[in-house]
Amino acid sequence: MFNNVKIVIELLIQLIGVVAWPVTVIIILLVFRRNIESLFLRVKRADLPGGVSIETFPDEIREAIELSQEVKEEKPIQEIKEGRPVIPLTEVNVRMLNLGLSPSPSGLDINYYRQLAEKDPNLALAGLRMEIEIMIKNLGIGWRIAFRERDSASIMARKLHNKRAITSRQSELIQTIVRLCNSAVHGVKVTREQALEILDLALILRDQYVAWLSWGFKDK
Repeated sequence: MFNNVKIVIELLIQLIGVVAWPVTVIIILLVFRRNIESLFLRVKRADLPGGVSIETFPDEIREAIELSQEVKEEKPIQEIKEGRPVIPLTEVNVRMLNLGLSPSPSGLDINYYRQLAEKDPNLALAGLRMEIEIMIKNLGIGWRIAFRERDSASIMARKLHNKRAITSRQSELIQTIVRLCNSAVHGVKVTREQALEILDLALILRDQYVAWLSWGFKDK
């Protein structure tokens, strides 16, 4: 069910476009809220898909925070040339469209999901999961890496690392955040504080992704 919802969401994003991204997100949440919430109720046992359990969820967040510091401090695979400015968030969707990439439903504005987490932490992480997958697929296009339709976000992250598009630590952080988001989608009750911590982790990946968009690839 969730795969079907995801496909429709991506179509909506493409159709409505960049300018109306806030409207897009609202429509997605209103139309598919019942479907997403039903997914939250599916798993009531401790063991969950992806290796994260209800009991280990807080520990996984703490480990992800430590990993994020390593990602923040390490030298990226590619660096921006000195003096070249990073494009502002208000221009990232235009930049992605010019490069032939998929735009972001929130314009990569993590603050949108922080506000959503105040009311529904699980739904905020479901939205973050979608954002991360869009970024991963765009990286694959930019680095000419072939992904299969059935590839999960974790598999795609590993393929990016194998092709030296991202570091091993970046790949680990992506996979960890995806596991946490998947747990939220599949039934783990996430607190507001936990959701905000995970969203803060995603900021590091978001900023590095925006830097990648600023490297000067030729437009489509």
